[in-house]
Amino acid sequence: MEWETLKIEGEGAIRHLVLNRPRIHNAVNAQVLRDIVGACAHLDGLSGCRVVILRGEGPSFCSGADLREGLAGDAALRDLVSRARLGQRAIAALAGLVPVSIAAVHGHVIGGGACFAVACDFRIGAENTKVCVRETKLGLSLSWHSIPGFVHLVGPSRAKEMIMFAETYQAGVMLDYGFFNEVVPEPELLEAALRLAEKVVAQPPLPVEMTKASINAVVRAMDQAVFHLDPYGLALTARSGDSAKARRAAAGEPAEDWEYE
Repeated sequence: MEWETLKIEGEGAIRHLVLNRPRIHNAVNAQVLRDIVGACAHLDGLSGCRVVILRGEGPSFCSGADLREGLAGDAALRDLVSRARLGQRAIAALAGLVPVSIAAVHGHVIGGGACFAVACDFRIGAENTKVCVRETKLGLSLSWHSIPGFVHLVGPSRAKEMIMFAETYQAGVMLDYGFFNEVVPEPELLEAALRLAEKVVAQPPLPVEMTKASINAVVRAMDQAVFHLDPYGLALTARSGDSAKARRAAAGEPAEDWEYE
């Protein structure tokens, strides 16, 4: 099968899910999200597939939202909610993969790209990786049901730091935070991911699948109950006056006072 914005490579037990918009650093539009949902369903149906390595073609793993799509505060409320739901389905598809998932990331890992990585079971970063969750800086709430994933991964205090302040973090810092399992020089990134994948494949498949399913069930038991209104939160913040101010500030205009508006 073929997808417009990504590709599946490899054969046998180890497959590669590759974001394939390299000229724009694999920026995320609605088609990327739809393709991820479809590709994950395809991978789950492949007999013998035990590991999926998620990576990005070109100079970066993923630069976040494709701003050319124009889905900002002036979009219809229905469109904002629909897009947030689509992102939530893409994250759920990645997190729910039956095979073990490994994110092998390099370059920019921004916004939705960081959410993709968090949804995987393991993360390996190249030394040149820069991670930033920038939604707050744009006056938006982090959506796609991704806040629980950050909390589970780096803890509540670090998650607040990363999401509230929208700062850029080097790979070594993310390793210390527990975001990455391993950091390697960029030329060694794929080799490191394959090495981890081969460790998975060397184990009996049923206990591995059961372990993944059980740990995920324990960690995520309350996520849906707490975040059932997540798409509406994004729509609310996107349509706020403060979000418009934040976007103007991000574009270089003078900063304005913040209000609940």
